[in-house]
Amino acid sequence: MQRNIMEKPPDMSIMLLGSTGSGKSASGNTIIGIRETFKEDLSNESVTRTCESAQTELDGQTITVIDTVGLSDTSVKITDAETQIEQMLTLHSVDVFLLVIKLGETFTENSKVVKWIQDHFGSKFSKHTIVLFTHGDQLHEPIERYLSKRETLRSVVDQCSGGFHVFNNKDEDRSQVTELLEKIESLRIKNACKRYTEQDYKQTQRALLLKKCAVGAVIVGAVIVGAVGAVGAVGAVGAYEAVGREAPKPPEASMLEKLLVLIGLKAAAPEPEPEPEPGLAATVGKTVVIGAGGAALAIAAAAIVGAGVYLLASNYSSKGKYKSN
Repeated sequence: MQRNIMEKPPDMSIMLLGSTGSGKSASGNTIIGIRETFKEDLSNESVTRTCESAQTELDGQTITVIDTVGLSDTSVKITDAETQIEQMLTLHSVDVFLLVIKLGETFTENSKVVKWIQDHFGSKFSKHTIVLFTHGDQLHEPIERYLSKRETLRSVVDQCSGGFHVFNNKDEDRSQVTELLEKIESLRIKNACKRYTEQDYKQTQRALLLKKCAVGAVIVGAVIVGAVGAVGAVGAVGAYEAVGREAPKPPEASMLEKLLVLIGLKAAAPEPEPEPEPGLAATVGKTVVIGAGGAALAIAAAAIVGAGVYLLASNYSSKGKYKSN
């Protein structure tokens, strides 16, 4: 006798990201279905100081919701937020990121947060992201028309493979949660059920570290080359002016003087005096040579320093904090 056994749907993991006061904690509570799960406040000040996670079960499926620190919260150092997020990714690979944005606010501050998230989570982030607009009760027109008037915001939505969804966290109607979970499931299928992992995050951090080291090396090299090149330029100007004052007579003029002496039309030149110490022209000329040589050495030194810093950073990132498991 054969029996058809309903397979339990795979667990789902959701991470909420966004700026302070965007409604991440309230959205997490709406998904979980219990208002007190994540601490929330009606003010624009963040009440979430650490990343937290909670679970619920819907139709036999375990759903993990991860609430994160507000990324524009000045009371929490951004490096601390990075560390907490990395620790959460160690515990939970993520099916979908909900990029939480509050409706009715200017996008200026949010755009900086979105840019930071995109840079620090890498190219795979957009493949696993749905934009979640909160405060849907303040929306007095279709969301599509709202977005059509805001090109920058529309661009953010277009970059996210999962599109967007609107939440009214004051509404206890569970249909908005059901619709969101359906969109998440569609995105999971689109991604062949591959999750965003801790390794994905660490690879992006490693690339950022190497990029910062390379830029730093270029800046240091440019300063060195600029300083030595300036010395050479000053020397060149000085030499030009000095040569203009102390330049020797052309050979043709010397030969004419000798001919005039022989035919008696010019008195013989007096015995030459001992050679004076090198004049300004000679001294500055040496400066030009030193400056030019120094610039070449500075360029080579900058290249060596840059390569050294890059290799050290690469070695550190591969063996240290950002070593992939």
